Amino acid sequence: MSRLAEETNVERGLRFGQMNRKYRRAGMKGFFCDIADGNLVIGGIIEDISIGGFKITHMPDWFSADKLLYTAILSGGGKHYRLLAKPCWKKKGEIGFKILDAPWEWVELTMNEIPEYDYEDGFCFEA
Repeated sequence: MSRLAEETNVERGLRFGQMNRKYRRAGMKGFFCDIADGNLVIGGIIEDISIGGFKITHMPDWFSADKLLYTAILSGGGKHYRLLAKPCWKKKGEIGFKILDAPWEWVELTMNEIPEYDYEDGFCFEA
């Protein structure tokens, strides 16, 4: 049996470059986001985060998120994180972004401060 076949879900989710959302995603309270494309800045509320992405809610319907790259400033808990992100999906009032570049502090937040948990448990990290 190969090493990959012997890994548990937790180990598989923590391998560099790969994620298993069930274990590395958390709801957020008290985090806000400003998204800028160079011409426009839009604010929203962070619903959940992971090391590789985040979801923003309370976005205006007219915001199309059709640019390839956005600069995002995530603020919460007295800290600010400047990220480079691209939109992955859009629903009415919410947008999911994939993080392309993030500071080391963001990685530390998502890897150390967010414990392993079941997404269905309703865990929420408060800023």
